Amino acid sequence: MRGRIIEKIEYIPDELTELYFKAADVLILPYTHVFQSGVLFLGYSFGLPAIAADVGTLKEEIIEGKTGFVFKPQDSAHLATVIGEYFESELFRNLESGRAEIRAHANDRYSWDKVVEITAAVYSVLLRD
Repeated sequence: MRGRIIEKIEYIPDELTELYFKAADVLILPYTHVFQSGVLFLGYSFGLPAIAADVGTLKEEIIEGKTGFVFKPQDSAHLATVIGEYFESELFRNLESGRAEIRAHANDRYSWDKVVEITAAVYSVLLRD
């Protein structure tokens, strides 16, 4: 891996977001506390797999081996192990087709059409009560 990782610990302007997400092989979310992450869904919209800490609802949003992997929060050794597992996985080996599947999953599960469907169902129940 040495020489293949570009580390950017800085603010990324909005106009470069797409470039970074499309160039990345994986999105790592080392949160220590979060309910949910818009960054995860943004990554999914670019077909980017994620490795996320098991906090908040992140574990529920990741399909192990299909859209990413989960690691123990605040456990850098486990994070390193999971990163290694990712780069040995079918998901990484088939990243181009995996990206298409992740985008399809995101569009199916998180699209505005899906949000409208869920919202309409909630209002329908409330109106009946």
